[in-house]
Amino acid sequence: MKKEPPKNNKPRKEITGSIRNKERTQQKLINAVGAVLKEKGYAGISIPNIIKKAKVDRRLIYTYYGGLDNLVEEYLNSRDYWMTKVAPQVQEIAFKSEHFGEKQIVEILHTLYDAVDISPDLQKMILWQISEYHDKLRALVDKREELGKPLFEATDKDFKGTDINLRAIMAVQIAGIYYLNLHAKSNRSTFCEIELNSEEGKKQIKEALTLMMKMVYEKRNL
Repeated sequence: MKKEPPKNNKPRKEITGSIRNKERTQQKLINAVGAVLKEKGYAGISIPNIIKKAKVDRRLIYTYYGGLDNLVEEYLNSRDYWMTKVAPQVQEIAFKSEHFGEKQIVEILHTLYDAVDISPDLQKMILWQISEYHDKLRALVDKREELGKPLFEATDKDFKGTDINLRAIMAVQIAGIYYLNLHAKSNRSTFCEIELNSEEGKKQIKEALTLMMKMVYEKRNL
């Protein structure tokens, strides 16, 4: 029987190598967006700054992403700590119990506080979101809003017939969580004489969040 000539695997290796090179370059570009955001802020997000940091040809931004906006979107999606880390925790808290109420809300607020505290990327995104309008940032905010809808709907019956607006109360609490964390990381100073960067200070803020929600539910029962 005539022996078959050995197969040449070179094309496959070349394709694999090309894919890996593309992935490495894409990761360089995504990392460069984060590095520029950290060093220069949202105003520094530009193609010249990104390619300088990534050390790649500017044409690759258009080749792989079609432009700066899509690259920024990819960075936001890959670094969106809120949706990738916090959202699954929130959903687990919300749906592991038969009743969604005070205890679950407090647990979510504490989880969010810790998440913002430990994630520089999330801090930068929050700061960016409140500093300027960007379509891709707005899309992330809308996703977060969608996540909250079923949670509020689950508590509507608890406050039916009362003058308590849980949405407004939680809006103030979440805004406070965002601001206090940004203040702590930027200024590293006390706030209302609380050392926000200390474990004791963080504990005091969490206790306040717990107390506020307890007072809300106690008011409901009056």
